[in-house]
Amino acid sequence: MKMLYKKSVELSLNFMVILIISIVLFGFGIKFISDLSSSAKDITDMTTEELDEQISSLICEGSDRVCIGQDRRTIKRGDFGVFGLKIMNVLDSRSFDVTITPADPIGYKKDKTPISPPSPLLTINPSSRSINIEKNEERSLGIGIQVPPNAVSGTYILDIDILNGGNTYSKQKFYVDVP
Repeated sequence: MKMLYKKSVELSLNFMVILIISIVLFGFGIKFISDLSSSAKDITDMTTEELDEQISSLICEGSDRVCIGQDRRTIKRGDFGVFGLKIMNVLDSRSFDVTITPADPIGYKKDKTPISPPSPLLTINPSSRSINIEKNEERSLGIGIQVPPNAVSGTYILDIDILNGGNTYSKQKFYVDVP
């Protein structure tokens, strides 16, 4: 009888240990999934300040009023990348309007034929913004580009127009290669 009681206590203790280990492993699994899903961030949720923080410092030549750290970037379907743009104001304090739009044509396929609508367009965040820059100061901007999952392979071209007071301050281009 005593032997039977001892075996039943051991079996109960083994069951409790396995139950505790299972609960701990289940908790770690939930934490892992939660961390994974919360770290995924869509480009539409990003603020312009977060984009500006993601760009590295851009090196401009002394006479450049506008420079781009990297004007060509490869971005896979469904991913997004950040381009950096630095504006130096050599004039009096003023407001600059920065607008990014798809070029015409919007790009070229790998066989050098134009990409034409209804091909999905890249999502640009922000596609336009106004900033005020004091005289002889510079401002770095981050521009996020989201490539849709069904984008056509090729090179997409984006026009960057920087205006001050309605006058063209600079025109630049970004190139997004979609493999």
